[in-house]
Amino acid sequence: MPFLKIEELSIRYPFQSEDVLKGISLDLEQGERVLILGPSGGGKSTLALALNGIIPRAVEADMKGTLLVDGSSPAELSPSAVSRKIGILFQDPETQFCMVTVEEEILFGLENLGLTRTEMEERLETSLELVGLSHVRKAQLQELSGGMKQKLGIACLLAMDPDVLILDEPTANLDPASTQEIFQLLLSISGRLGKTLIFIEHKLDSLLPQMERVIVLDQLGNIMADDGPRLVFEQYYDAIKENGIWVPHLLQFARLLEEKGMQWSRLPLTIEEWQEELAMHGKEDMQEWRGAAAEADGLNGGEGQTETVAGHELPWQVTAESSFVSREGTPILKIRDLSFSYGGRDILKSISLDVRPGEFMALVGPNGTGKTTLSQLLIGLLKPAAGDIQLNGVRYQDLKQNELMKQAGYVFQNPEHQFVCDSVEQELAFGYKISGWKPEEWQPMVEEQLEKFRLRAVREHNPFSLSQGQKRRLSVATMLTNDQQLLILDEPTFGQDQVNTEALMNLLQELNSMGKSIIMITHDMELVYQYASKVVLLQEGTVAYQGEPGHFFENHALLKNAAITVPLSYRLKPWLQAFKEDKVLC
Repeated sequence: MPFLKIEELSIRYPFQSEDVLKGISLDLEQGERVLILGPSGGGKSTLALALNGIIPRAVEADMKGTLLVDGSSPAELSPSAVSRKIGILFQDPETQFCMVTVEEEILFGLENLGLTRTEMEERLETSLELVGLSHVRKAQLQELSGGMKQKLGIACLLAMDPDVLILDEPTANLDPASTQEIFQLLLSISGRLGKTLIFIEHKLDSLLPQMERVIVLDQLGNIMADDGPRLVFEQYYDAIKENGIWVPHLLQFARLLEEKGMQWSRLPLTIEEWQEELAMHGKEDMQEWRGAAAEADGLNGGEGQTETVAGHELPWQVTAESSFVSREGTPILKIRDLSFSYGGRDILKSISLDVRPGEFMALVGPNGTGKTTLSQLLIGLLKPAAGDIQLNGVRYQDLKQNELMKQAGYVFQNPEHQFVCDSVEQELAFGYKISGWKPEEWQPMVEEQLEKFRLRAVREHNPFSLSQGQKRRLSVATMLTNDQQLLILDEPTFGQDQVNTEALMNLLQELNSMGKSIIMITHDMELVYQYASKVVLLQEGTVAYQGEPGHFFENHALLKNAAITVPLSYRLKPWLQAFKEDKVLC
């Protein structure tokens, strides 16, 4: 009998007219490595919660069909029994924390398993070491960065040692190097101990080749595809794109070359397979090809150009980059010698930088280096220990909070931190109401936001009941109600499917073209390469780099030291440019 068995499973939440999952059936064997893909709000996290028994035990929902874990229904087992068989890392790990310090959080779960003190201590130390958090064992959770909290959630899961690990966006807040470390750690544990891994993830390029099986849910909660990774994307590529689901960047570029005449003997899932295929078509000398492509367009700059894949634009070079040098005039935001400390630890050390009108700045750096802290200083939520911040020439200490909020908008790393109303519609209207708008003035604006951010179907829902992707879209929409000139967004694409990520980034690009200045905190180097006109790298609390993205990605020593990887788009540009110049290989 399969370790996980699902037959005709349908789930509907209260006050909703449609099922989130519609009669799905699956068998999963012990030790399988499975990736679940689907659009935002398509039922991925709902399936994960049902597998763990949280639905319907703790989250109210109407559930029909059969769901068995090792022959038993999770809903009928005790929480302790379920946690030994199947563990889950939530999309937002903060929602499963209940203690004050790092070690207390891990020990809490182990105490509920009834383990001895010696075994608990061994598991505590091992799990912290595996995720690289031994140095913050005694730290309070409120001191941790978003990425460190995500690592703590993984440590809690590993310490419980369940047979099945469900990982809902386990690397969403992690820097690129930490992402690879966590992927390799989980895959290694699965291989050595026979653990079943179920990933819900959108960072696909390095993960997909390691998966044995890909299950794709469509927008209506049905299973669209269920097969090996290569077969799924060979047979269902167009349907996956039509449903707004993430496709690995490498496969998007492979499809582009198909349209240019390339004939793949097998769809490449890795860079190595890509190179092998190209060599088969008579281009063994990759250096020659790289040189030709670099000469044609120039890796150190050049005009912004775009190509399309299946209707989506793919940048060859950052369109805004060439105009970065022309961003002159008085800075809208001026930061000088800014420092901040917490709990006796220096978080930021003498930060100085400018943000000019119309600039699109990406704020990047390793986990725990102070990016979110800096953003909260810029919005007045924290007060600096030293230094000065000026917005449009006015020092922050001379600005009232309401005056600051009229000029600068902020999207929290955790969108739930900014919700104050009982429905999506009320949340969108709140900013207009407190600004004195009349109903006949704000109602058309709310309708426009509901449509633009694909929230019309959930307009009456409580914001806290939305999927993570819907919460993020709502948080961005509410920020835009006051038409601020400076927009600060902390991981704005977290939890988004591909179509909503593209829509959001296109909207930000449109606002940027209208002269608004944008500061985007992100670990997604593809977004940095595609959209930013300027990169600021924070490392160990100081500014290690500020300048153009092109130069940033050429500084390999800097990137290695900062645990940042070059985006795949940048690495593949020479091959793509060669095709663009009609140097087709077949």
